Amino acid sequence: MKKTALIIGGNGHLGKAMVSQFVSKSWRVLSVDLNANEEAHDNLLIKTETKVQDQIQDIYHQTKSFSSSYNSIVCVAGGFQMASITDTDVLQKYAEIDKSCFQSALLTGHLATKYLAPEGLLVFTGAAAVFQGPVNFAYGYAMSKAATHALALQMAERTEIPESSTVCTILPQIIDTPDNRDAMPDGDTSEWQPPQKIAQLVCGWSNGDNRPENGSFAKLVYSNSCIVPEFL
Repeated sequence: MKKTALIIGGNGHLGKAMVSQFVSKSWRVLSVDLNANEEAHDNLLIKTETKVQDQIQDIYHQTKSFSSSYNSIVCVAGGFQMASITDTDVLQKYAEIDKSCFQSALLTGHLATKYLAPEGLLVFTGAAAVFQGPVNFAYGYAMSKAATHALALQMAERTEIPESSTVCTILPQIIDTPDNRDAMPDGDTSEWQPPQKIAQLVCGWSNGDNRPENGSFAKLVYSNSCIVPEFL
């Protein structure tokens, strides 16, 4: 039987690369996102006008209908937002970025407790800058990613997922996406990280190639046209 992957955020820039890579390696892929990814074998669409909690039974049903278990569950959903704690709308900004970043990770972890296969891989997407120090120019983003890192540590205890599974958190730096190029037109893109290379690394781990130890945090470094994980 083909291996199955559940990609949360499967229609974002990194998500599309992730879906494409898994499909190219003959995995069956279910994408979870606001919009469909035509390359995925099936799509679970989240309704923006409805609270995720109110959709949870439908999410269970569609997830289980595609596969009773998943060999790899990967969360690449998220976003970025500049914000200072001095902003009068800092609470609103935090609520927005928390929904796209941490709540996506929390949903991923929850689904893993129900559908991650034995010896499966659970991957969260954190942030190298947040892991290594303060990010005062992006308060909401920093707090949501710090919460994601904390979630990964809890999940790595493996009390609610198979004891033989592996939890790993990737810590990208600047990912080479159209949005980042628009936001930083004068940036040096030579070290920006291609989504396809990140996807290759995660898919390789999912297939058992140099899979990290459970609970690992992998800072991603782009060097000599390769993504190299530095474990922190």
